Amino acid sequence: TQMYHPGGKKTAIVAGGRKKVHTVWDLGFEQVEEYDATTDQLLLRKVRKEAAAGRPNKWEVEVGEDLQGAQGGGEGGDMIALSSDQPSIVRLDTKEAFQWRVRNMPYPKETYDISADEEKNQVVIRTTNKKYFKRIDVPDLHRLGLKVDGAGISLAHANRTLVVSLKKPPRILELEGELRAERKGMKVSKEGDADCKQQ
Repeated sequence: TQMYHPGGKKTAIVAGGRKKVHTVWDLGFEQVEEYDATTDQLLLRKVRKEAAAGRPNKWEVEVGEDLQGAQGGGEGGDMIALSSDQPSIVRLDTKEAFQWRVRNMPYPKETYDISADEEKNQVVIRTTNKKYFKRIDVPDLHRLGLKVDGAGISLAHANRTLVVSLKKPPRILELEGELRAERKGMKVSKEGDADCKQQ
């Protein structure tokens, strides 16, 4: 439960209208979160664990899009361009819900069937015309041993974008509130004030 675990060495910087919080735990787990500097909305969360040889693994994006990592093609430049017509999914949470946006979904709203797979603890998106199927993990819930609640799932569809929301359970809301209060009290540097480790 590192993300919701107290401790870890945290540093924060404000740059480009974003508050960037970098946390490292002794267990070799590292996390970078970027929040809107005005609204405190989470825009990006990426995590990585130390590999067996003590070398860091690649970053895994959990929330948002890592535009900085995508611009240079990532490590090794092995970026493959997706067709603009292919569905693409990105997680962008609200204060009350985990939320995924699936772009390039042209079918009518009634085509989509969203459910919870209780056995695998995932959100499942499928279409009745069998054109799209996706299983979604919710690492926030896994870290705390919480289950995906199918009753908390809702969907909306407009402009070729399917929006799937999963209501956050009370324990997540409570912990996020504590983290928000902690961020407000953090000493924050402005870009250029100090040397920062490049992400």
